This record gives sequence, C-alpha cells and structure tokens, in this order.
Amino acid sequence: MTSSNPRRGQLILAWALSVLLVVALAGVTLSVVALRKQSSAQSERQGAMKAGRQLALDFTTYDYKTWDADSKRVLDDATGQFKTDFQNGIDAVKTEVSTNKATSKGDVKEAAVVSNDKDSAQVLVIVNAVVTNTASTDGVERRYRIKLDMVREKDRWLTADLQVVG
Repeated sequence: MTSSNPRRGQLILAWALSVLLVVALAGVTLSVVALRKQSSAQSERQGAMKAGRQLALDFTTYDYKTWDADSKRVLDDATGQFKTDFQNGIDAVKTEVSTNKATSKGDVKEAAVVSNDKDSAQVLVIVNAVVTNTASTDGVERRYRIKLDMVREKDRWLTADLQVVG
C-alpha cells in the first residue's frame, strides 16, 4: 500500500500542474485579446483624430486663386449632409472668395477625440487662421473651434458634420 501512495501523490501533483497550466494559458490568452482590443480602439481614435485635424486644416486653408482645388480637398474627405451642404454652397462661396481676393491659412493648434466607437467619432479641433482679403491685406488672425462628426466608410474616416462652435 505504501508503494501506491507516492504514485498517487505524483498523479495529484501532475493533475494540479496541468490545471495551473490551463489557467495560466487562459489568463495569457485573455490578456492578449484585451491588449489587441485596446490597441484597435486606440488606432480608431488616432485615425479619427488625424482625419478630423486634416479636414479642419483643409476647411480653413484656401486661396481665391486655387479655390477649386482647395474646395475639392474638403469634398474628398466629406460625406453625408456635410458633403451635400458644402457642395451646394461652393459656387456662392467661390464668388465671395474671388470677389474679395480672400485667402486663409489655417494652423491646427489642438485636437481631441471627445467620443468614438469603431465606426464614428466626434473630434474637436482648435485652428488659428490668418485671413486676408481686399479689406484687410495685412491679414487678421482668427481662432476657430470646430466640432466634427466623423464616420468610417470602408477604411477611411470622413466628415459627416462640421460645426464652428466658437
């Protein structure tokens, strides 16, 4: 009977080590999954913020001499109602910009993602812009606070709504 006791102890030890190994592997697997999910969420936030920054810069940077190309950059990164509204107003704005020989040079100062999920985000951007026109040839610095509603379409973040909030 004593000879079977050490064998039984070895079996219990082997079983306990097997259970510990399974638990450890499960823990490692869950950690890897959580890190990947966190990394993916961070990547989504960064993508939305980068696209929001670029749209705000494009929206506040134009020149009456290059209006068609400048406005096309905005349209290329727009979708939904914002794209429709911008497209509908483009000719009237072009007339104003051309008549007044207006230019604007935007400079993004800060940007932050306020909220996001995998397919949408809200981004706030602060832009300083130096605006010149026939009434102010030396330029006037303006500060814009812009709220952008971003949506992911396929693999791109596009602006679905833009509001100047301050």
